[in-house]
Amino acid sequence: MSSLSSPVTIETLVPHRGPMLLLSEIIAFDEQRAAAKAVVAESWPLTTRTGADPLVLIELVAQTAALNNGWMILQRRSANQDHRGWIVGVKSARLFIDRIAIGTTITIESRNQFEYDNFREIRGEVKIGDRVAAEVVLQLVQAEPMEKKSKG
Repeated sequence: MSSLSSPVTIETLVPHRGPMLLLSEIIAFDEQRAAAKAVVAESWPLTTRTGADPLVLIELVAQTAALNNGWMILQRRSANQDHRGWIVGVKSARLFIDRIAIGTTITIESRNQFEYDNFREIRGEVKIGDRVAAEVVLQLVQAEPMEKKSKG
């Protein structure tokens, strides 16, 4: 996986905005994998002054997966075309931490394990320092753009 070499922003690739955009930095991505960083903020969902609930790590894996999957979509379609998000299901999640302190830097890696048409299975690993905080498997389905549906 190579480091980011084009001027692409997180907002270009991930459909989330405002307090639901949790990623802070793109580390790298290619056709199969992505890596990102996030810093826990009190404004995050499932987060209070005492820290973040580890369930938020599942969302971090989904947003990291959106980096390379979003890039692949942009390569096939123009920037002004309808880009739909993904419907995400959690196949499995192993969380190895009880709470995550505000200000903690989290590193997330995701890999496309399986792809067929608009379906993907993603495996993600979340680390805090050298410690694995979560292992997650997601299943993603993307709706077809309106112009493709109307032609059929």
